[in-house]
Amino acid sequence: MGMLLDGQWIEQDQIIKQGEFVRSQSFFSEPLSEMVIKAIQTTPENYLLIGSVSCPWSHRTIILRQLKEHIKHIPIHLAGGRRVQGYSLNNGRPWVVPGSDQCIIHLHQLYSLSSPAYTGRVTVPVLWDSRQQCIISNDSANIMRGLDLIRASHHQLDFTLRPQALRAEIDELNNSIYSELNNAVYQAGFAQTQSAYDEAVVAVFRTLDELEKRLKHQRYLFDLCLTESDWYLFPTLVRFDSVYYCLHRCSQRRLVDYPNLWAYARDLYAWRGIKNTVDFDVIRQASYQNDTHNNPFSIVAVAPDCDWSQKHGRESIDVAKIALRSGEIIEVDPTTLKATQT
Repeated sequence: MGMLLDGQWIEQDQIIKQGEFVRSQSFFSEPLSEMVIKAIQTTPENYLLIGSVSCPWSHRTIILRQLKEHIKHIPIHLAGGRRVQGYSLNNGRPWVVPGSDQCIIHLHQLYSLSSPAYTGRVTVPVLWDSRQQCIISNDSANIMRGLDLIRASHHQLDFTLRPQALRAEIDELNNSIYSELNNAVYQAGFAQTQSAYDEAVVAVFRTLDELEKRLKHQRYLFDLCLTESDWYLFPTLVRFDSVYYCLHRCSQRRLVDYPNLWAYARDLYAWRGIKNTVDFDVIRQASYQNDTHNNPFSIVAVAPDCDWSQKHGRESIDVAKIALRSGEIIEVDPTTLKATQT
C-alpha cells in the first residue's frame, strides 16, 4: 500500500504486525479549534475537504457536510482512480493545489507540502487550509465534530448530532463500534494469521448481533434522537454485503440477514441527501482493486441483489427526531429535514 518516510514515498507499509492489521493513529489529529470553525463559516474559500466516497472514514465526513447543508461553507474535492502511490487527486492527472500554483498528482504530495518530514500512512479525509498551505486535520471524527459545530443558516434547523445529555454515551458507543466493527472488518480482511482473523471476525458478528437487538425497539442507536453514532455505523453497513462479506471474509451472515439492522440502514439511507453520498460501484471497484492482497487479479465482484430504496418501515417504531443546538428535541421529516411538530 505504501507510506511516506521522512516525506518520501516508499512502496511498503507498517500496518501488519505479527500477522495482525494495526491501524495507525491520525497524525493531524487535534480537534478543530474555535478559530478554524469560525473561519470556515466566514472565509470558506480558504478551506477544502478532500475525501473519497470509497473510504468509510472519509464517507462519514461527506455525510455530515451533506446532512447539515454545509456545501457553501466547505467545498469538497473527491480523490479517485487507481491507487498508484496511494490516492490520486485527479484520476492520475495534475491537480493544482488550492492557494498555490503548484501541480501535484498524489495525495501524499499534499502531506509532504504540509509537513516535509512526514512519516506515516496517507489517508482521507483531509481538511486543507489553502491560505496557510497546510493540513488542518486528517482525523475523520474531529472533522465530523467540527462540521457539527458550524452554525446553520437562518432558514435551516440548527441541530446537533452530539446533544449534551448524550455525549458521554455517544463517545462510549462510538469507541465500541470503531474497535469491534468499523476497524474489526479490516482486521479480518487484512489478517495474515488464522488467530488474528478468528479474533476479528468474532468481534464483528458479536457486535452486529448486539446492534440487532438494540434496534429492535428503538429507531436509532439512541432512543432520544438521531446522533453522531448512527453515522459512525452507517458507512460500515453500506459496505458490508458488497465488500466485507466477500472480500474481507466476514461471511457468517450478511447485513440483509439482520431484519432490524437492514431496515435501520435503509432508514438512514433515506435521510435527505444521504443517497447522494453513496456510490456502490465506486465502493466495490476501489475495494476490490486496492484494499487487500486477497484479490490478486483485481476482479470486482458482482453487486449484491438488494434494494436500498425499498420501504424500511422504521416509522412504526418511532418518529424521526433530532436535537436542536438549544437542547430541544423535535420531530422531523427525514427526507426534508423539516420540523413536523406544530
